[in-house]
Amino acid sequence: MDAVTTGPASVDRALAVVDDRMRAVDHQPHRPTWECRRCFEPWPCAAGQVQLAEAYRGDRAALAIYMGELYAAALEELPAFPPQLLYTQFVAWTRALAR
Repeated sequence: MDAVTTGPASVDRALAVVDDRMRAVDHQPHRPTWECRRCFEPWPCAAGQVQLAEAYRGDRAALAIYMGELYAAALEELPAFPPQLLYTQFVAWTRALAR
């Protein structure tokens, strides 16, 4: 069994698993800056979070897993950013949806 792959290949793999639900999201990330392609705010921006929540309405666990994968990718591409800040930006907001 292979070890977990890190680096650009894992980033590409995380983004390649975008399913049909993500195609409805207008606010997509621009890599490697992780800014929103539409409004240029840090991604996921407020509008992106709303669209993601709507797209994954029936499967909050899948949204949390997806955002966790993107969090790991952002950690690799934004090494100067504090991990806790990126966690808040990518993952923490999904926990509030489950309540």
